[in-house]
Amino acid sequence: MLSATNITSIAQTIFTNLLFMVLRENEKLIRIIRRHRSSLGGVLSFSAGLVFLFLFALYYIKFNFFGYAWQVFGVFVLVLAGVILSKLYLWRNDVLFITDQRVIRHEQTGLFSKTVTEVLYQDIHEIIFNKKGFASVVNNYGNLVIRTPSDNKIIFEKIPDPERVVEIINKTRLSNAPKL
Repeated sequence: MLSATNITSIAQTIFTNLLFMVLRENEKLIRIIRRHRSSLGGVLSFSAGLVFLFLFALYYIKFNFFGYAWQVFGVFVLVLAGVILSKLYLWRNDVLFITDQRVIRHEQTGLFSKTVTEVLYQDIHEIIFNKKGFASVVNNYGNLVIRTPSDNKIIFEKIPDPERVVEIINKTRLSNAPKL
């Protein structure tokens, strides 16, 4: 019988294979990690503030936008919805994949631009995480930096529970280490 966890795992694997990457033969997806949800807070609070200002001007100041108040409001809402949806798209597609063979950073920097970086576990020299500021400590997010021997860095900002992510990567590295 399929449990909710199994269905979620199957859906994530299908979604991952269709949209982002193709897993190698005998490669298992261990974890999909996105930025912390607080990274969406800025655009959402800014949008809510703009809607508040519009309604304040409309009802308190009694400025009716020259008789076109509802048309202006409709356009305003459509533009804000577009901005929110584009930020949500960028957040949703900015992903760190942890598989049993490699770590893949899928960085969506714009609607039509992305960078994909992959590092095999044997090429990982050092994993660093840091939490800066009150909000990151309280909300348990931080930055993850993976360094290679050639001093290249893969940086993933505002990652939720960075200690656990480092632990998952290290456990996977140890389980895939060559046996001496």
